[in-house]
Amino acid sequence: MYSNFLKTFLSFSSICLATVLAINFFVDPYGLRKSGGRVNNDRVVKAIQVNRLQPNLVAMGSSGIARGLDPDHPILLEKGVTYNLGILGANIYEIEQYFRHAAAGDDLNTAIVSLDFYAFNGLREVRPGFSEARLGSQTILPQDFFGLFLSLDSLRLIFNPEQRGSYFSKKGTYAQHVDPERRKEVFAIEIEEDFSREEDMYWAYQTSTETLNSFQNIVEIAEAKEIEVETFIPPLHVSLFYAAKLTGHWPDYQQWLRSIVAIEPVWDFSGCNSITAETIRSDMKNFDDPSHYTYKVGDMIIERMFGRVSAEVPEDFGVYVTSENIDEHLEQIQEQCEAWQQQNPEIVRWIETLNLEN
Repeated sequence: MYSNFLKTFLSFSSICLATVLAINFFVDPYGLRKSGGRVNNDRVVKAIQVNRLQPNLVAMGSSGIARGLDPDHPILLEKGVTYNLGILGANIYEIEQYFRHAAAGDDLNTAIVSLDFYAFNGLREVRPGFSEARLGSQTILPQDFFGLFLSLDSLRLIFNPEQRGSYFSKKGTYAQHVDPERRKEVFAIEIEEDFSREEDMYWAYQTSTETLNSFQNIVEIAEAKEIEVETFIPPLHVSLFYAAKLTGHWPDYQQWLRSIVAIEPVWDFSGCNSITAETIRSDMKNFDDPSHYTYKVGDMIIERMFGRVSAEVPEDFGVYVTSENIDEHLEQIQEQCEAWQQQNPEIVRWIETLNLEN
């Protein structure tokens, strides 16, 4: 009797699981079949996509590169199969681990690595959803498989489409709509959040040996596997850059950049230049918000780094920084930002009214 019950139970359970799996495959709530995966599950879906695509070039960093660097730019397509491996809110340790994952095979020949200042904050922990166990493996882990296809969360997304949120493109990018009429409000909210204790971005900032070691590891792995690496400091809107200076982060930034170029020369697109100093208005062309640049700017970054500069790229946008010219470069940033501050008293006063110590 017990044996019959067990057989019935197992048969019923198997039918239920098979049904859930079939519905998941058809509906595809995580977007793994119809798109590039659900944005809210970026740490798992992007690991899967790397295994699936076996890219020759990856663009790595945080949401800035995921939203702003086009993997289908003609210059990048010359390298072969391209994929944007930007991970939302990633610290440099996470970026290192995903680089190891992408470099585990023999296909990767080029990596573009965006180095966010906040990603090197030693107090910033890995984000929810990160798992070292899934990285470096060419197959999906059992727990990831069940989580994506047989879990209660997957059923919830099937029956509640409005909760699925955004999806990555098949090349790993995503767009986030910003209401142009609320642009200044969005800037204020984003700047205040970036300096909040909860975000662990700039609050109590401290560069650690461990974070710098992660960058060093990326460089060493690339050299060992003969992978070309192009590193860059992404552009932040001048309002966010000035807010960082206003809160006393300029010495931290200088020391951080010195530490970076001591490991590897880097292209620097930050500071107060003609791109980052765009006026905050509804019809902005360079930025969606203080820390997310547009495809237009991303194209300029690609062209500058790969030596294909067009007439549209301003001369002051992008400086190749080494240990030899770092002092001169930092002095130039200081001079440019002081000039911008004097020429824009209204925006300076507006930034000073924001709550940057919350």
